[in-house]
Amino acid sequence: MDGKVNMSWHQVTSQDANAYLADTIANVSGVNVISPTWYYIQDTAGNIGNIASADYVALAHERGLKVWGLIDNFTAEVSTTDTLSQLSSRQNMIQQLIQSATTVGLDGINVDFETLSEDAGPHFLEFLRELSIECHKNNLVLSVDNPVPEDFTSHYDRAEQGRVVDYVIVMGYDEHFAGGDAGSVASISYVENGITGTLKEVPKEKLINSVPFYTRVWTEKDGKTTSKAYGMTAAKKWVDENNVELTWQDKVGQYYGEIENENGVQKIWMEEAKSLGLKKDLVNQYDLAGIACWKLGFETADIWTIMDEVK
Repeated sequence: MDGKVNMSWHQVTSQDANAYLADTIANVSGVNVISPTWYYIQDTAGNIGNIASADYVALAHERGLKVWGLIDNFTAEVSTTDTLSQLSSRQNMIQQLIQSATTVGLDGINVDFETLSEDAGPHFLEFLRELSIECHKNNLVLSVDNPVPEDFTSHYDRAEQGRVVDYVIVMGYDEHFAGGDAGSVASISYVENGITGTLKEVPKEKLINSVPFYTRVWTEKDGKTTSKAYGMTAAKKWVDENNVELTWQDKVGQYYGEIENENGVQKIWMEEAKSLGLKKDLVNQYDLAGIACWKLGFETADIWTIMDEVK
């Protein structure tokens, strides 16, 4: 793309939900790419679920937005390894994706295959190579989502990804996740480590950093830790309703608050304008290809002026 990418994912779970695009983007500014969650692997033969909409794409284009349709591997009973390890399945997926993309008028494809096992790694890369050829034949931008680099995700081979796709996206969140210990979803050091770690393999002009429009409320009781995800608007409401006093933590780059009540000890590391501003600054500091946000509908209105400052 000419200039920086400013992308937001749009979680769409049904064909009917496509009709709410206008409402979803009514107050959005600065964004130039929207990525609806339209495609998913249905079986190991490479058939994909598809809720794409030409009307959605037409409206997005009318509003000046490029559309990158997302494909995920979140269907629990379908083995990603088994699917990707078969040439016929990969080709089936690619053929369906390209056909749909050209039918509805997409500008790109976003691949969001998560928690890949080590044995899936080589097949995933082969899928990206094959998909990139067809995307570029059809003038489609190809992007792929990655976790923050860790030793146990080296098989994602971001360097090889960077050779064949247009954009490598690092998902700078889920530092602390459901089922784990309490902590920030995306501390500033975690985000920066994700960027610098990925830059060791991927050139800056291909790297996009994604930021969360959500946080978690953690509850510790009877030796157990549980959590619930809240969008930014809902998190602010929870803080206000529970009279939680927030204090800024420089090391984390977020406001922190906790209360004790009948539920136990509850803790929150807030994602809001100041914390997201620091994450946006990293994108500019490292002169990355752009920024991405998960997800539309979770944000507060003051966020868009900050996102618009990615230059």
